[in-house]
Amino acid sequence: MLSSFFILCVFSAVGFAQTSAADDLFAMPDREAQRAAFVRAEKRVWQMDNFALMETVQSLSDYPLIPYLIERKLSDRLQLSDEEQVRAFLVQYEGTPLARKLRRNWLQYLEQRQRAALFVEFYTATSDAALACAYLDFTVALGTDITRLYSQIAELWTVAESQPKQCDGIFKKWIAANQLSEDLVLLRIQKAADGGQHTLIPYLRTLLPKEKQYLADLWQNTRRNPAYVKNSKAFIGQYPLIEADIMSYGLTRLVWRDRNLAVQIMQKAETSMVFTQAQRAHIYSRFGIKLAIDDHEASEEYLLKAAAGADDPEVMRWHLAYLLRQQDWARVVLLIENAAPQKVAAKKYSYWLARAYEQLGRQDEANILYKQVATHRHYYGFLASARVGLPYQLENLPVVVPDELVFKVKSLASSQRAYELRKLGRQHEARLEWRHTQGQLDEDEKLATAVISSAWDWPDQAIFTFSRHGYLNDVTRRFPIAFADIMVREANKKDIDPEWAFAIARRESSFMPDAVSPANARGLMQLLPSTAKYLEKRYISSKRLLDAETNVRLGNKYLRYLMDKLDNNQILVSASYNAGWRNVQKWLPQVEALASDIWVELIPFRETRNYVKAVTAYKQIYYAQLHNEVVLPGEMALAKASVFERFIATPIPVSL
Repeated sequence: MLSSFFILCVFSAVGFAQTSAADDLFAMPDREAQRAAFVRAEKRVWQMDNFALMETVQSLSDYPLIPYLIERKLSDRLQLSDEEQVRAFLVQYEGTPLARKLRRNWLQYLEQRQRAALFVEFYTATSDAALACAYLDFTVALGTDITRLYSQIAELWTVAESQPKQCDGIFKKWIAANQLSEDLVLLRIQKAADGGQHTLIPYLRTLLPKEKQYLADLWQNTRRNPAYVKNSKAFIGQYPLIEADIMSYGLTRLVWRDRNLAVQIMQKAETSMVFTQAQRAHIYSRFGIKLAIDDHEASEEYLLKAAAGADDPEVMRWHLAYLLRQQDWARVVLLIENAAPQKVAAKKYSYWLARAYEQLGRQDEANILYKQVATHRHYYGFLASARVGLPYQLENLPVVVPDELVFKVKSLASSQRAYELRKLGRQHEARLEWRHTQGQLDEDEKLATAVISSAWDWPDQAIFTFSRHGYLNDVTRRFPIAFADIMVREANKKDIDPEWAFAIARRESSFMPDAVSPANARGLMQLLPSTAKYLEKRYISSKRLLDAETNVRLGNKYLRYLMDKLDNNQILVSASYNAGWRNVQKWLPQVEALASDIWVELIPFRETRNYVKAVTAYKQIYYAQLHNEVVLPGEMALAKASVFERFIATPIPVSL
């Protein structure tokens, strides 16, 4: 146990260290020794008594991560007698990742021991449902009028999943007060059915009166199999508005499984169901998009209905894609020229209008639009440049931050902690500290953190910070030549264009070596363990995939594998890297080869479609950097036959 006096002494030592460290920032000759001493101390902090910890703190002098030792010591075998020390630490480090971690541990400890008053005193708002429910329960137990908490309890109850056991007590009190309405039950059933924990529905059904329990059955059966909506006898019309919700949900799922059955059922439902205008618009838009993807004969009917009933940009996009598939250039012109200006404000519509003019022999009009679009750094701007042979506009305007502002931000204790954590390879903790730093800053100072991140060779944080704060023209920092030795070496070994490998890594992970996706893709080039195993014919651990050398080697090996499989067509390989080559083969043209720009617009997966556009644009930017085409800020790069010339000259074949 740490005494209150002792912990305050430690805080004083740390505070002095942080102040003095700023005078000679990150340049202390003994910093490496301090890092090594910190790691050694961290491993045995659990066994240290008060005096041993004090001696360690003093020996570490001004080392920024001393608070991490104190937090670990405090969190080890928490006791009620630690109250003063915990309070002092939370005051000293309020808002930091360290304070959030200790507060969570302390609250969990207090909740387990039912220390209501202390729990309420230390509690702060959190997304942790267990702690939030415990707080409400303790608050009522301490005398707060529960009526003041009804809205908070309702929000916690009306979710798509089961809540933790800590919520049972407050929910029982709330229900006993007759606050659980039928509308809330039906709302939770809808959430559980529509992407939530559908196994909740049988329990929720019991909370409804008997005459409404059939609605829970409708939701459950439609969730299990959207074709259930063809059972018209199940929709008895007793609660038509709710039944229309269920029908709308089922139809918009069914159209992706059995489009013809969905269209057939919808034709009947339009007259038998009481759809709201919003429900009809939603159904029409989902039908129009799916049918356009499939080139179905009814697609334009539903696209036009959707356009008349709602302002969904995806409907307009897929209406254009449908006409591009037909290569009906006259109707492309009509669609874009007659649309509301806000619907076609995106540069892609100017590009496609130019393409249509060109195909219809209206070259002068096409050239005017191409030149307008070509003034911007993006996929369509680069396409337009390639079409008319204009220089690529990289719009490179590096941000300039005064040295004193950089020094001010670097001098913050949290900045120093972030730097040290990264030097120790603790990427996640470093990012938490860096985000905490940014949360304390004004806009100019936040922009300074992007410049600092770049100087610290921390590309992902530079990229994310520029993006969050809307400064997109610092091209060299937003598209860094990161991990250059590894990236170029491994790309060359596999005969992969280095600019392409950089573009893939930039899109996949923003050069975050420890990135892990929800699907468990890992590392700089986001490889699945199963893909790595297939490529190497042996097990590759998930941990090894976070090693930059291993990841980049296998990422380029995977690109070469896909190139060999897809006839060296980089467009198809880029799509395959995201969606899998089997999907890409399904998307190949059925009758005749298609122009590459048209085929990309027809990719049915939005993520893959945007991925291919982004990777292709990034390739152009990296090509410019690797070939020294990035010139003075504000000037254009010289156009050379490269990425987009090859792109528009590469048709997408019928089959491979």
